Amino acid sequence: MQVLSESLKLNQTLTQLGLEGNIIGAEGMQSLSESLKVNQTLTHLDLHDNQIEDDGMQAFSEALKVNQTLAQLALSCNEIGAEGTKALGEALKANQTLTHLDLAWNQIGEEGMQVLSRGIKSKPNPYRTGS
Repeated sequence: MQVLSESLKLNQTLTQLGLEGNIIGAEGMQSLSESLKVNQTLTHLDLHDNQIEDDGMQAFSEALKVNQTLAQLALSCNEIGAEGTKALGEALKANQTLTHLDLAWNQIGEEGMQVLSRGIKSKPNPYRTGS
């Protein structure tokens, strides 16, 4: 994941990346997160079924706060629990580009869902027109 992440930092053309089912884990997510902080082309990222868990999601959420291109993100089947979801909810408050988020088959829990909900509520609707 470190080698791929370094390439993503320099990428100027790739817009979609599917990394599903690769057991990336928390350490791999840390590397990927660093690249997404600077990557300016990736709009679709599929990370489902990678055992990201809370630690990986917390690292990834820091990247989502500053990433300005990612629009679609698939995170299903990653054992993301309440702590990872809380971090994601906070990231959603800052992220201005994400329009599609798949969190199916995770362990979000009630508290995580509440924080996630607050992050989603804080987003302005880009399709709403008029006053």
